[in-house]
Amino acid sequence: MTLRRLLRWKTLFYDALLPLLSCLGPAASARVLAALGGATAAIWPPRKAELRRAVATARRSLDADWNEAETTADLAARIPRFLARDFPLDRLGDRAVFDRFDVAGYAKVQEAIDQGTGVILLGGHFGAHLAAIHWMYRAGSPLRLLVQRPNHVSKYLHEQFDRDQAIPQSRFFLRRGMNAAESAERVLIARRALRAGMAVYMAGDIPWKSPNARRGTLLGRTDTFLSVWADLAVLTRAPVVPVFCSHESRGRFLLTFDAPWILKPGDEHAAVERFLARLEAEIDASPADAVAHLLWSCYQPTFDDSIISIDDREFIPIDHTNDHTNAAEQTTPVAAH
Repeated sequence: MTLRRLLRWKTLFYDALLPLLSCLGPAASARVLAALGGATAAIWPPRKAELRRAVATARRSLDADWNEAETTADLAARIPRFLARDFPLDRLGDRAVFDRFDVAGYAKVQEAIDQGTGVILLGGHFGAHLAAIHWMYRAGSPLRLLVQRPNHVSKYLHEQFDRDQAIPQSRFFLRRGMNAAESAERVLIARRALRAGMAVYMAGDIPWKSPNARRGTLLGRTDTFLSVWADLAVLTRAPVVPVFCSHESRGRFLLTFDAPWILKPGDEHAAVERFLARLEAEIDASPADAVAHLLWSCYQPTFDDSIISIDDREFIPIDHTNDHTNAAEQTTPVAAH
């Protein structure tokens, strides 16, 4: 390992600080991380000014009733917890993990899985989104992620991603620059998993320039957002369940599964707008958990006239042959450790 790599903040944060903090437990880790975030903003004026601008811009976009100074301080304190992802849960047993979460609405997800209909879990980059995935694996959900493989996650999540199982997770991961054949293969695999009664997790907040995206507005930015989830919901008739997970005090989490949405042909565009509006409501209620949406450049307000028109879209071609798989084989739950 080079000296340059040793001195990078990611190396120090993920390879040194977080393993040390994990020995303290989630509550103490959360306190230390919050203090680190506050101290960073206090001693680095350009960073604090950046956070103030981000909060002010988002508040105006949402016409939110925030105290900008307090929200800026809360956002600064929340950033290290957001960056820590699911690391604080890694050394805990199942019962200890479940005790860290307050969960609402999961019964409808379990019902869809039990009935073999499959379910599309629609998340994004809000709050503790990877802690939510960690909880679902621990709960034994037959879960597959149609996203880019997350980096800097717990050893437990990496083990789940690399398991040798029916319809393995490794075949779902997306990456930028995939060709049309690879993209279509991922969609076919996701459809196969849904028809086998699995839960397929996708992100609904990804700005994307592609025929497989639809126009929407988030925090004042009009763009096209990846919307394969809506196409799959119509095609498979699987219910869509938005998922949100926020950080709570003392290292706890609030995990919410919304009531299922049933999409019909022609509902796709409205569904994208509906999800973005739902996300904005969550940001309005918990702005400190919107680290990505307030600070990442892809979410900043824009007046880009080059956005792909909905009228010019061409859908992913999906082959309907060889569609059915052995549901009993494919719906075996992921074992909780």
